Amino acid sequence: MAAAAIGLVLLPAGTAEADDGQWSVLPAASTIGTRPCFYLAAAPGQRVTDAVTLTNRSDHPRTFRLYAADAYNTARDGGFAVRGPDEPRRAAAAWTRLDRERVTVPARGTVGVGFTLTVPDRAEPGDHPGAVVALEERPEAAGGPGAADAATGIGVRQAVAARMYLRVTGPTAPALAVGDVTVHRRGSAAEISYTLHNTGNVTLRPRAGLTATGALGRRLLDRGLTGLPAELLPGQEVRLATRWDGPPDVEWAQVTVHARADGSTAQGRAAYAAHPPLAALLAVVALVWSALGAASGRMARMSDRSPESTAPHRAGFACFVGRPNAGKSTLTNALVGTKVAITSNRPQTTRHTVRGIVHRPDAQLVLVDTPGLHKPRTLLGERLNDVVRTTWAEVDVIGFCLPADQKLGPGDKFIAKELAGIKKTPKIAIITKTDLVESKQVGEQLIAVHQLAEELGFEWAEIVPVSAVGDSQVQLLADLIAPLLPESPPLYPEGDLTDEPEMVMVAELIREAALEGVRDELPHSIAVVVEEMIPRENRPADRPLLDIHANVYIERPSQKGIIIGPKGSRLKEVGMKSRKHIEALLGTPVFLDLHVKVAKDWQRDPKQLRKLGF
Repeated sequence: MAAAAIGLVLLPAGTAEADDGQWSVLPAASTIGTRPCFYLAAAPGQRVTDAVTLTNRSDHPRTFRLYAADAYNTARDGGFAVRGPDEPRRAAAAWTRLDRERVTVPARGTVGVGFTLTVPDRAEPGDHPGAVVALEERPEAAGGPGAADAATGIGVRQAVAARMYLRVTGPTAPALAVGDVTVHRRGSAAEISYTLHNTGNVTLRPRAGLTATGALGRRLLDRGLTGLPAELLPGQEVRLATRWDGPPDVEWAQVTVHARADGSTAQGRAAYAAHPPLAALLAVVALVWSALGAASGRMARMSDRSPESTAPHRAGFACFVGRPNAGKSTLTNALVGTKVAITSNRPQTTRHTVRGIVHRPDAQLVLVDTPGLHKPRTLLGERLNDVVRTTWAEVDVIGFCLPADQKLGPGDKFIAKELAGIKKTPKIAIITKTDLVESKQVGEQLIAVHQLAEELGFEWAEIVPVSAVGDSQVQLLADLIAPLLPESPPLYPEGDLTDEPEMVMVAELIREAALEGVRDELPHSIAVVVEEMIPRENRPADRPLLDIHANVYIERPSQKGIIIGPKGSRLKEVGMKSRKHIEALLGTPVFLDLHVKVAKDWQRDPKQLRKLGF
């Protein structure tokens, strides 16, 4: 005879029916309508009567065994579950007597079965959850109807339960406990495990949160916890776990799990230390202060200088280098105070050196924004890298930009190794995009950058975190660059903000607008050349108009439709956006005439590169 396996089918709280699709069991309808569950209340010594309804939707009769069961929370996820038919019965299950323990429901039929629940005189007040379970007597084989009789068939006995929430009247005491909090490192993350225990006498619906506090009171983590049981039954406990991505590599922390439910609160704590706590604390304090102390000290000394200071005027060149999309162009624009370099979230936006000029009473800073140094895949990429190396060999100060929102990668280490070979030029490490991360992550990046120089055998002249978008410490960066420049009179006239030719700047503004919304390889395939800029003839003196004729070059005919768009819509949008910036740059109304042309594989063709200005 085939073996029979029992599978309990239990539906979430609040579901209208306990139903496996072929048949269902649910509380008998009352005078006010259907009920999703049994909600019963009784005093000690009181008797309650009710009924359950079984419905068979199949085309053949079904026979069920009925029994009352106690409920519990599963160890796996805290879900609501009921005991099996042969397990000991306590509380609600032991107090319930069904009128019939076996019932056959005809095809497409319904049968009601009454029951009586008698609460003992000495019953504990509070919640006693359970269920009325209907277990199908004849198992149905996994292979289909009738297969259970086969010699190799495995019958599956299915059960469906109608939940029962019984409250015995009397004093209620909600109480919750958090215990056995542990933190274990798992690669680049940490696993935090904890136990929630309902120590009271009523069902709880818990909410919980997680915090981690560093050695100096820094908040490292603060978020809510998910995956909690919808209902934590009286006396039940569940073991849960959550993941902490990116915990500090060198830090001591106190991890706390906070829980609350129905006015009851609880918390549990555990210590986390990637290294011995004292060593971690000393490392954090020493490295962070060494990174930030010099910068803040210099700023204080500079602010103490009197306006009548006779310090010599300084002027010189400082270049910003880094891998693509490190924030170099945005930082250049922020220091100059106006847009001299185009920006985009696309890597390798900058394709030539862009000079922005900062005028100060004590110094003139000529900032050179360079293309991102990268592993080249084309002749264009090789030439852009040559531009970067030529530039940093000629400037007075090198600023190495490293985004705060990205950990140091192979590209950063490659550039740092090359910079280590430049012995005489002072090098400033600039942690960019600090507005995108919390202070904890900024501190971690400062430490990593400090250690990178130590590993390569050189020292940073300064390490400074900045946010060009948030205008945070941008002025401090200028204050740190100025003293490193040579003594010199101004190199450019007062008022000049860049030495870029207007036609080049106009071409870059058009390319910036064209880069928006394109993806994959297309951004690298776009180049722009302004053919001519001519004031329109016969215009009134108070209504000038500048005609600009420009070509947008792409590498393949298939890319042409992407740039132009349906009925020219995208090219029109590029023209409108770029014209706005061009008019602001030139201070005159502009008529912009754009054409899209194909220069096949221009990034790899020396002749095409020369034609396009590379």
